[in-house]
Amino acid sequence: MQLAKYVKFRQEKFGGVLFETRSEKVYALNPTAAAVVREIQAGTPEDQIPARLKASYDADEAARIDREAMVFAQQLRERGLIVED
Repeated sequence: MQLAKYVKFRQEKFGGVLFETRSEKVYALNPTAAAVVREIQAGTPEDQIPARLKASYDADEAARIDREAMVFAQQLRERGLIVED
């Protein structure tokens, strides 16, 4: 899985921004969503992303991460922002 060729990511203080250059759409990402995108860029398999993110968050937040990371990846896929390798 990787970002589509027309999608660019930029890290920001608040999280990050995804630019979809074909339609000129801009998506503001919170820190967790930005972390998911960084893992995608790093080539982390989708099923391993939640485990990698959990290491960065406290136990209370870790309970939500599995579901949120997978839902977000699915939303990116549905919008054509990520593609399979």
